[in-house]
Amino acid sequence: MLTELRPKVETIASNLAETTTTVRAQVQRLDATVNDVIDRTRLQVIRADEMVTRTMDRVEETTEMVQQTVVSPVRQLTGLLSGVTAGFNTFFKRRGSQSREDMQDEELFI
Repeated sequence: MLTELRPKVETIASNLAETTTTVRAQVQRLDATVNDVIDRTRLQVIRADEMVTRTMDRVEETTEMVQQTVVSPVRQLTGLLSGVTAGFNTFFKRRGSQSREDMQDEELFI
């Protein structure tokens, strides 16, 4: 019986050795592929981070430029117009007779 089983055991051992070699080679290929994917992913994440950083920097620069070239002059012009309007209102109130509002205020006061 031992003589009958010996060739079968040798065949099983040989097949197991071949399978182990094949599995080891496949695992090494898989490991290399996974490492390559991880490296590429890492590079893409770095690239995306740099793009987002540059975009945010440009947005900040654009905001500052709009603030300096548009908003500040508009505020200055608004302040100047408010001053001129207040000056005209004061000048014409003193020069002319009392306005209706002033008369109503006096009537209510009395």
